[in-house]
Amino acid sequence: MRKPLSWTAALLGLLPLHSNAMDLVVAQKWATATFVKYRVEGVHNARAAVVRGDYPGNADVLDRVTVEFTWDNKKGAIVGTVTVADAKSDLSNIKSDKTNCPPPQLKDGYEHFQTVSHSLSSSEQVQIKGTRTFPAASVSNYPASCSMRAIPGGKEDVLLWVAGVGPEALAMPIVPGGPIAVAPDRKSFSIKGAGNWVWTYTPTLGP
Repeated sequence: MRKPLSWTAALLGLLPLHSNAMDLVVAQKWATATFVKYRVEGVHNARAAVVRGDYPGNADVLDRVTVEFTWDNKKGAIVGTVTVADAKSDLSNIKSDKTNCPPPQLKDGYEHFQTVSHSLSSSEQVQIKGTRTFPAASVSNYPASCSMRAIPGGKEDVLLWVAGVGPEALAMPIVPGGPIAVAPDRKSFSIKGAGNWVWTYTPTLGP
C-alpha cells in the first residue's frame, strides 16, 4: 500500500467510533485521478516572540506561506515544479508578556518567515528553508526594573515542511477537533503542523 493511503488510514484510526461516514462518491472521484494540482496555504496565527533573545516581547503574529505542486496520484509522489511564496508578517497586540512593564519598541519590521530556498526532502515532502528576522528594539530590564534598554536585531534559520497527501483525504469523515479538518463542501482539508502553522490543502484535477 502506498504511503498516502497508509497516512489516511492512520488518521481514520484516530477518529471516534461515532464519527460520520466517509463520502464514497468523493473517494471514487479522487481515486481515479492520475495527476492532482495542489495549492497549500500555511497560516501562522498565534502568539510569538518578536524580539531576539530572552527578553519580554511578544505579539500576535499572522503570516502566510503558499506552496503549489503537482501530485502523481498513482505513484504517491510530488512531480514537476514546486513554487513557494510568502507574505509579509502582520503584528498586533505587542506586549511584554507576563510583566507589568511597557511593550517593547521595535525599530524595524519583524518577519516570522521569509523563504530562502526549497527542495524535495523526499518524493512526498517539500522542505522550505527560510529566515526569521528580529528587528533592533528597546525592551524592559524586567525583572530588575521596567527601564528600557536597547538590544540588537538578528536573523535565525527556520525550516518548514509540507507533505504531499493523497486527495482521498477529502472523503474522510468530518469530525470537529479531529486530526484532519475537512471543509463542509469537501473542496479542501486542513492539517495542524509544527510551530502553530495550519496547512490547508486545496486540490484540483490535473491534466
